[in-house]
Amino acid sequence: MNTDPSKDQLNKLVKLYHSGKMIRAIHICKELLKTYKQSLVLFNILGAALQSIGRFDEAIDSYNQAIQIYPNNPDTHYNLGFAFQNLSEFDNAVNSYNKAIQLKPDYVDAYGNLGNALKELGRLDDSINSYNKVIQLKPDYAEAYSNRGNALRDLDQFDEAIKDFNKAIQLKPDYADAYNNLGNTLQDKGWLNEAKKNFNKAIQLDTNYAEAYSNLGTVLLDQGKLHNQA
Repeated sequence: MNTDPSKDQLNKLVKLYHSGKMIRAIHICKELLKTYKQSLVLFNILGAALQSIGRFDEAIDSYNQAIQIYPNNPDTHYNLGFAFQNLSEFDNAVNSYNKAIQLKPDYVDAYGNLGNALKELGRLDDSINSYNKVIQLKPDYAEAYSNRGNALRDLDQFDEAIKDFNKAIQLKPDYADAYNNLGNTLQDKGWLNEAKKNFNKAIQLDTNYAEAYSNLGTVLLDQGKLHNQA
């Protein structure tokens, strides 16, 4: 007996998932799992669909069931870590990402999210080490530079952070978050005009970027110019 459903059945599930029809995808996964009780792909699709609608505890159950059957699949441990991270269970997330990396030492996304979870725990040096590994494995990964820049900023290493944000922008010129992060760091250094330019650039790239608007307002207020913008 096949472990997984047919290719057509799986393609239908993937299509439902990518079209945002999560409830339908979840229902079909659960029905298929009654027959294909050891299908790793079904457990992972089910978990991903549950995560996408905020049902993280159920997603964790799905991933744990998969891990009981296939304990050495790095992607399932990664997915489990991401579910824990969405629940702000960062210690559990770190453990899952580390397990994924143990099974797949070149797992770029696992190192990246491990860095994010470690940063949330205040383990900034460890976080930076994870981002360093991402950059070693994928030197053109703009997000890793921006994330490392945020960790460096939290350590008050502003000049190094600025270098990372500029590198992220060089790699990805439409990266609104990197411009916003650069603006924050320039503001920390008191370089308000430069900060303002970067917040404006972030807003130009993403006109719905509420945080960048707020940061720009703070700079204008610091410059005593907010009343002139009314």
